[in-house]
Amino acid sequence: MILNEDKLYSQLNFVLNKIPFAVLMENYERRLQFVNQNFCQLFKIPVPPEQLIGFDCKIAATQSASMFRNPTQFLVRIEEILSAEEFVSHEIVELADGRSFLRDYLPIINEGVHNGHVWIYYDYTEARTMEYHILHLKKFYEQILNHIPADIAVFNKKHQYVFVNQTAVQDNNLREWLMNKDDYEFAKARGKDIAFADIRREAFTQAVSTKQVYEFLEEGINREGQHKFNLRRFQPIFQDNGELEFVVGYGIDVTSLKKTEEYARQKDIIFAKVADLLDVVVIVIDDNFQVVFANAAYESFFGIPASQIIGKEIDAIAIEDTSIIRKDIALYQQTNYAHHTAKVYQVKDKYGMIKYFSYSFTPYVQEKAGNINYAVFLSDVSDQYYAVAELQKIIDKERRLNELKSGFVNIVSHEMRTPMSVIQSSAEILEMLNDADKVTKPQLQLYLSRIINEVRGMESLMKELLLVSKIEGGKMEFKPSPQNMNEFIEQIINANFAPYEDGRQINVLFKGQAYPVCFDRLMMTHILKNLIENAFKYSNNKASPIIRISYQKSKVCILIKDFGIGIPEKDFPNLFKAFTRASNVEGIKGTGLGLLVVKYFVDFHKATIHFRSKQNQGTSVLLELKNYDT
Repeated sequence: MILNEDKLYSQLNFVLNKIPFAVLMENYERRLQFVNQNFCQLFKIPVPPEQLIGFDCKIAATQSASMFRNPTQFLVRIEEILSAEEFVSHEIVELADGRSFLRDYLPIINEGVHNGHVWIYYDYTEARTMEYHILHLKKFYEQILNHIPADIAVFNKKHQYVFVNQTAVQDNNLREWLMNKDDYEFAKARGKDIAFADIRREAFTQAVSTKQVYEFLEEGINREGQHKFNLRRFQPIFQDNGELEFVVGYGIDVTSLKKTEEYARQKDIIFAKVADLLDVVVIVIDDNFQVVFANAAYESFFGIPASQIIGKEIDAIAIEDTSIIRKDIALYQQTNYAHHTAKVYQVKDKYGMIKYFSYSFTPYVQEKAGNINYAVFLSDVSDQYYAVAELQKIIDKERRLNELKSGFVNIVSHEMRTPMSVIQSSAEILEMLNDADKVTKPQLQLYLSRIINEVRGMESLMKELLLVSKIEGGKMEFKPSPQNMNEFIEQIINANFAPYEDGRQINVLFKGQAYPVCFDRLMMTHILKNLIENAFKYSNNKASPIIRISYQKSKVCILIKDFGIGIPEKDFPNLFKAFTRASNVEGIKGTGLGLLVVKYFVDFHKATIHFRSKQNQGTSVLLELKNYDT
């Protein structure tokens, strides 16, 4: 497939704007042809890249030279690069504000003709600072190493001393005597057991034969009669032709380290015993993301012996998602800062039950090796979690009941006053006409109709109040079953809206291949009747509402659209609150409970409902039901 130039340019432009470098392209006349957003950000240019196209790069370079530590050198170097017409890589450019950039230059040459230039800049400031830091540390540690007290000796091919330092042998006369002698002669002169000389000779032979450093631990008794440990090494040095030149031997007193190691070992034993007594799951992970310890609570909770995960990567831990642990360790490795905030973590126990654990993470230094280990603690907080969740439900329910109570008082004192007044006045008029013997059949019909309509409105309000009370009391049963949604909707329309009381018919559209939809018939009847009734009621003297049923793979979408008065934007947050109606419905009857019940029933189905509306243009309501077969 051949891409046209526009598409190719678009793709190239997309790629260049995504790469993490600052890129600038100019033609041979040094007119800017392309610059990406990273370039503008790096050089703090406060305009979009597109507005820079066509700029004279030579003038721009002159104007921006003050940004650089040496403006003149910056301009001279650019001209040198352009004149040479050769590739430049990783050239350091220093800015006046202390930053450092790396610069690459690439000449654009097509069929031997120089057509332009590509400049690429990288922010090198942090890396350069780190390099300076590393160099400083190197010098610092070199000074320390040069003053570390250690036994240093040099041996010839026969394992005879040719040099020994003062730390190894403090007696100057003895050091001089040792030259060209071996440890056997030293042992004989001092009347010592030659066992130590045998060990050293074996180590010397191993280092020479393997041509590698040989390390061994030497145990002895010092002048005070205490045990002493020295870590000794032999390093063979060979000439270019492979012939042995000499062997460097050095030793470090590790007595205190051995004591510390033994102390740490005892601490580890105590730690393991104490950890096994805890009902908190304790898992220790090393710097390589491998498990080095898990306590008895791990097996007790997950039903898996700790031995099965020790020595393995953290993915072996019996939780579904270990990424949270990986992220915490990686973050600490990058920042050297541990976020100690406890997190609630969902896991399955050995019985497959969902449990909630409080997860916390703490890095610590392993005393034996000086490495960083990470302790992960999992505390079972399921009881607290469910208690809090239940308490929140109670609080929410109490809040809703208070809202209902307040709303009910308001509806009784305000909304019911009008129908009661209408009923009372109509009854009084009928009584007066009857007393005067002047009542006619049309008059009787008029006032009786008023009374009946108001009674029906009050009856509707009472039904919805009872329905809300039933839902809040947990007495509403949810009985879903697979049904034919198309037939169900047509039945509701034919029974209630064919036609509506003003003569209009709702327009029904079906889209997609129909399939059985799982829903509660009683609840869905209430949902659709309420939404369709609203579509008619709030669009009087407007075009007929539309209902569209669309079948998709994962869900069924029911859209009900009208062309009426719409809903003011300020009223959207209160759509599903009890006894709350839009601010523009004055004169249109309603209880303020309809959408509250709709929302309850939608939630029963684990469905979603969305409103889109513009005042005086209409409202669209989208109901989405999941296809559970998928």
